[in-house]
Amino acid sequence: MRRKGLSIKSVTLTARDKICFNTHGLATCDPDQCEYAIGYFDRINDAVTETFAHHHAMTRSFIEDQANKHKVCPFEFSLDLSLWADVIICDYNYVFDPRAYLRRFFLDQTGRYLFLIDEAHNLVDRAREMFSASLSKRMFLDLRRHLKPHAPAIAKRSGAVNSALLTYQKRCREEAKNNTWVSTDLPEDVLKPLHKLVDAAEEVLAQNRPLPHRDELLECYFEALAFLRIAELFDGRYITYAEKFRKDVTLRLFCLDPSYLLHEGLQRSTASIFFSATLTPLDYFREILGGEEDDPMIYLDSPFPYENFRLLVADHIGTSYKQRDQTYDTVAYAVASLVQGMQGNYLVFFPSYRYMQSVYEQINTLYPDLNVHLQTSGMTETEREDYLALFDTDTVGTLIGFAVMGGLFGEGIDLVGDRLVGAAVVGVGLPQICLERELIRDYFAAREADGFAYAYMFPGMNRVLQAAGRVIRTPEDRGAVLLIDQRFGHRRYRRLFPAWWHPVQQVRRSEEIEEAVKAFWNLKN
Repeated sequence: MRRKGLSIKSVTLTARDKICFNTHGLATCDPDQCEYAIGYFDRINDAVTETFAHHHAMTRSFIEDQANKHKVCPFEFSLDLSLWADVIICDYNYVFDPRAYLRRFFLDQTGRYLFLIDEAHNLVDRAREMFSASLSKRMFLDLRRHLKPHAPAIAKRSGAVNSALLTYQKRCREEAKNNTWVSTDLPEDVLKPLHKLVDAAEEVLAQNRPLPHRDELLECYFEALAFLRIAELFDGRYITYAEKFRKDVTLRLFCLDPSYLLHEGLQRSTASIFFSATLTPLDYFREILGGEEDDPMIYLDSPFPYENFRLLVADHIGTSYKQRDQTYDTVAYAVASLVQGMQGNYLVFFPSYRYMQSVYEQINTLYPDLNVHLQTSGMTETEREDYLALFDTDTVGTLIGFAVMGGLFGEGIDLVGDRLVGAAVVGVGLPQICLERELIRDYFAAREADGFAYAYMFPGMNRVLQAAGRVIRTPEDRGAVLLIDQRFGHRRYRRLFPAWWHPVQQVRRSEEIEEAVKAFWNLKN
């Protein structure tokens, strides 16, 4: 829009811990020790004036350069710039999180704001996390031990919280199964000592005097404060659970249904637009994201030519958790057949690191000449960039990248043109079975909704759609996607396929996969 003449100011907000210049090893932000915070208000006016006079797109790198030049805190600088901007580009939590939303905007009800919410499929789980809170017993036990000689009043209050949480540790051990205790009630017996600890901590922290283990106190203070804030939101859409791990216990207020609280957050706007390439099914997302029945929805067809995409479905291979050990070779054959049909770069997405590693070992045994690279757990930003750099247009022969669905490379990357000619998706992307997923399932099932779909199937298919979407990024891109799982043959999953995934070609032998890929690419000649 700027290239077509639009004059508009935009600011990108980056989290404090990512943009902070502090290199002194401080664990927390301390304005009394930071050179960019000391005298901030003496320098900020000049910084803002110069920035707004000459620039329109205030990105992270630009803000860092300007903040460094004027010796001001880059995070606070970005917030001050946002007060004058037309567009603010930021994370969801600046709008919805009760602990982090921009009160400088939303406490004043006179503003007129439009929320453009990108990749809205991610907001469901993010919202559950934003509206939930946890406490660890060990944190308060350690604080009591460390501060007893230095701040006995706080140590005593922290000990009271530890004692209250000890009750839930005993319940996990004596009254519950699998070291887990669940209740629909708010844990009132923990809230009272938490309030007392917060009051005592605020009194000490306000004195701003040196204190051993001050960072530890700050961490406990913010955790306690967050728990108390979420407790104020607790209602029938929440559950309380405790989990015991060795000698520790975690008490959690878990938001099962974030729709009401998201709806409340949307009231901070004049209008809101949710968008994503994978809001399927639309009715589910409208409900879970806080919409109302009369809110309009629109499904846009793909802007790219249908003939540039080929969907293959190998629904003869079972990849459910119980079947995986018997399918390593079958999956390896299918992947090899896909890449042998056309030379180029491919991504293969798996439901877990373990399954990916097992297929990797098998494909190396069966096809030692294939060039396969694995995503590793806990990749750094540099390692991530190095992995993506492998998918270069100058690559000779065929390169295969193994990755995990829903991970670093499952969405948000653009490998345009010949950088990616195809992908395989192994499995239907179901989240791992866990306590929280089962609680979500039970909650919606009790309300006559499809609990399994809400907790597992819809989030899983979103991972599949995002992974498959890496192949076609521009009108000129061409590519093939192979879906591997018996369940892709079921109507329950087929109805979640985008309309432009047509036609669906069923391939049940390795030879069929290779022939289908060759036939697709021959159409280009």
